[in-house]
Amino acid sequence: MGNFFNIVASLMMGTLFIAQTAFSVETVTLLDRGEPYAAMVAQKGIFWVGHSRKQFASEYRVEVYSPEGKLIDKLSLTHSISSMKKVASDTVVMTGINPTAQLTEYTFAKLENGKIRAKTTRIALGGFINFWIGSANGKHYFADMGGNPNDTNTDFNLPAQTIFSSSGSMANYLSTRVRMPIAGTVHNGKLLLVSGEAIGSPKGKIVEVDPQTQQMRVLFTSQNGNLGTLDVIPGTQDVMTNARGENKLIVFDSVTGQTRREIPTQGYSRSFDFTGHCVVVGNDENNSIEVFDLKSQDNKSVINEKITLPSTEFSGIKQIAVDDSTGIVFARSSLPCNPMMEVCDKDINRVVTFGAELGNSIRTLCH
Repeated sequence: MGNFFNIVASLMMGTLFIAQTAFSVETVTLLDRGEPYAAMVAQKGIFWVGHSRKQFASEYRVEVYSPEGKLIDKLSLTHSISSMKKVASDTVVMTGINPTAQLTEYTFAKLENGKIRAKTTRIALGGFINFWIGSANGKHYFADMGGNPNDTNTDFNLPAQTIFSSSGSMANYLSTRVRMPIAGTVHNGKLLLVSGEAIGSPKGKIVEVDPQTQQMRVLFTSQNGNLGTLDVIPGTQDVMTNARGENKLIVFDSVTGQTRREIPTQGYSRSFDFTGHCVVVGNDENNSIEVFDLKSQDNKSVINEKITLPSTEFSGIKQIAVDDSTGIVFARSSLPCNPMMEVCDKDINRVVTFGAELGNSIRTLCH
């Protein structure tokens, strides 16, 4: 607890910075050595973890933990969990492939009285889910990077129709043509999407799609940032994206597209999550966690922590999540090993937490 009181003293002196310290890192759960996905989210007092492999074979289940890492409940699913997003304070949506039907499915899950309640819907032939964008106008919107198989367009220079809506099992593709949607969210009834130039290309755009008029406009363009994800900063009109190729976060106005600020990170910022007036960033290259105070104009991190586990136990931060009620940070390592091509004898895929001490620090600084 000594470090926590040092932080409080720093706050009283008007500073908002904590030097790198040695917070303990504990394993919440081991993932299969062949786990290919990074699906997990944290909500207020609820932490969701997706599993899609067991002994390298397909086995799909979601687990719910308390912020302290105690298992609350688990549930088997019929589809892989390639993506997971928060819907409400106690609800998530998961998407993936049902290998038996060879079709994609989505599941809304909620924790009620300590039990997971879930409803799974299968998208009929002709639609393929890569990820759930969000809901608007009573419909769910999904991204399909492969494009509408029934598109009548014959001009191969045009992007495919890659966004579809559904209120059930049918996929209704928008006429809007968004090239290679990588990530997205819904804000003020509009779809905000990261659009990639091509596989392997660092070029990318942030586009806005109006699902009612099906009109699209470009909000932001990056030539070499390798944009990875985006989300709306809570309580604002500003959107944050991670330019992973340039080791920085970019904040821009969702209405005008004007860049608000650029925040340099110490490494490959693969994932971020918001808590209070802060953003917590997971850097894949050096396994560091950085916390930035978005109320401050200083772009230096106020907390900087490293996962000190050896590479034989943790491959790199592929996803982070922050429990908003406690400030506790979770980090997920998932790098699939192929037993047909290499010796898979290391448990490098796991979910870890820094625990309550760092959580207290984040709560003090960010709330």
